[in-house]
Amino acid sequence: MTVIFEGLDCIADINTTEYASKAALSQVGTHAGSYQANYAYYVLSYCSALIFLAMVKYLSYTLGDRLYKATGRSLPGCCKRVFALSRYCSYRRLPACVSSVTGLPASLGILLVLGISTAFVMCVCFIPHFYYRGCRGFGAPPLAGRAGSLVMALTPFLILISGKTSLISYVTGVSYEKLSVFHKALGWGSLFFSLVHTVALLLQPVKEGGTSRMKELWFGEENHLYTNGVIALSLLFGICLLSTRVLRSICYEIWWQAHWLLGVTYFAILTWHVYGLSNFEKYMWATLSLWSIQVVYRVLIKSTFRPDRYILKAKEATLSCVSNGCFQIVVKIGSKKELDWAPGQHILIRFVMGLHTLDSHPFSIVTIPASSNGFDLRLIVRPQRGLTKRLYELIDEKCSELRCYIDGPYGGMCRNPLSFDKLVLASTGTGVAVTLPFVLFVAQHVNDSSCRVREIEFHWIVGSEDALTWIQRELDRAKEVLQDTLTVNIFVTNSHRGTITGPTSPEELQLVAANPEELQLASVSSLESVSSVESVSSVESASLLDSSCNKMAVEHHTSTQLYNIHTHHKPNARHLLSHIELRQKNAVICAGTPSFQRDCANACAQLQTRVLRGECEEIYLHTEAFTW
Repeated sequence: MTVIFEGLDCIADINTTEYASKAALSQVGTHAGSYQANYAYYVLSYCSALIFLAMVKYLSYTLGDRLYKATGRSLPGCCKRVFALSRYCSYRRLPACVSSVTGLPASLGILLVLGISTAFVMCVCFIPHFYYRGCRGFGAPPLAGRAGSLVMALTPFLILISGKTSLISYVTGVSYEKLSVFHKALGWGSLFFSLVHTVALLLQPVKEGGTSRMKELWFGEENHLYTNGVIALSLLFGICLLSTRVLRSICYEIWWQAHWLLGVTYFAILTWHVYGLSNFEKYMWATLSLWSIQVVYRVLIKSTFRPDRYILKAKEATLSCVSNGCFQIVVKIGSKKELDWAPGQHILIRFVMGLHTLDSHPFSIVTIPASSNGFDLRLIVRPQRGLTKRLYELIDEKCSELRCYIDGPYGGMCRNPLSFDKLVLASTGTGVAVTLPFVLFVAQHVNDSSCRVREIEFHWIVGSEDALTWIQRELDRAKEVLQDTLTVNIFVTNSHRGTITGPTSPEELQLVAANPEELQLASVSSLESVSSVESVSSVESASLLDSSCNKMAVEHHTSTQLYNIHTHHKPNARHLLSHIELRQKNAVICAGTPSFQRDCANACAQLQTRVLRGECEEIYLHTEAFTW
């Protein structure tokens, strides 16, 4: 198995002068091993450019909202058309069968960014030639060097968007759960180029001298590079494999603990692997510094270690059973200084309860903080397995109070909801936990001079009338404040009282839980019965119904003085949104099953044509989903 290059035997002539001269010649110019590190700069520049564009977009949103709230003037027409054109494409969603089978993100905009980014990085790696040197003894293959440098370029971004607090989130306004899709993509990209790097290093010596040549290199002067390199690759492979949807759903809590442990170990081994090679250790130290800042910020600002908060003091959480197999968690908050949050945000709670103390679980916040001191943070949880199941069992055991530590808040909408003329809130099932706080928030600030909201449409699709007791008290109070500003339509698909109102399929488990494999959240309210009188539906409400419904069915329209309940029907989301009356600036906030979110997103994409025609200035979409 002899390889001859320009008359030289790559093994037998390795100690000759001619071999050394040809080796030096192969390291000249762009073929030099040290030059391959420069390809990392292309990827770093590309990623930085993407972040810069996101910053510009976020800044334009912020300045535009402030200008509109203060003066009523909006951005120039050219900017509005650019946003509308981009939303016309980016808001669209892939068919459910495509995203579920392939695991790709459903959003066409995210998929487009990932596709362009993948093509760019692949071109940087594979377009430059040559891939291999004449002999392995001349130096590492250029392909291996380029692939390795690309891994180093991706690593800082992979690490920085891995946590709940991120500098990238701060400057772009994109919350961590929406950045998770890019975190996964960066992980798989790092694994791919790590494999290219490894295969390129192993293939050539095997061709030249078989396994004996490979053993010679493995146990040679640079044997530590092979050893720690294989360890780092194995760790990265394990992280990516365990992060697949199937394995993650089977054992989420185990995956979560293993994920960060393997991640920290991978980072340490990778630092050892690249130390002293083309100054790559500087990448690792810079990443570690920025990541440390993020961790310190989370500990001192978001967690119970915050100096001006309840430092190291656990809060008392009261647990009690509510309807439909759910239980309620209530935590007393002293003031906004202690804990403040915006509508649509969530927190992580760590209960002091044996081994479960190690688990930190996310829950969407359904209430809003009161302006006065002393208010409740309330959650409704449907027990699934793991911690939530254990908490429900404790209630049965008459243990209704537990100590807990709160971390957060996180997520939410990057725009100020008060800067829009109209809010359209659409949700299914327990997705109402996301949309209801926006109603309460506007009701709290409706008399503020900076509040531009003049109309709110609240649409909720639910399986049973029993679920109405979850939110009736909050809706009643909001309606009393907002009066004609708020229009409420509740569609009950099964009017038989006593039926299960929680999730009926795995899709509904993803409505509002930041941890879809574990948690099921519902809206918070006092439990009061809904008294209503049935009457014949109006023609307007009938036009919103799903065309697939039985046309012979009789629709019942139940009304109170505060809001309307439509029974026995499920509205078509695309039809519902496509026929709304728009104002100047409109925001659509959607939470529900993936299919419902897909229909809402496609409808909002089509509505952008009305912006292009000048019928309104903006139609902004915000969805809450914690999965791809």
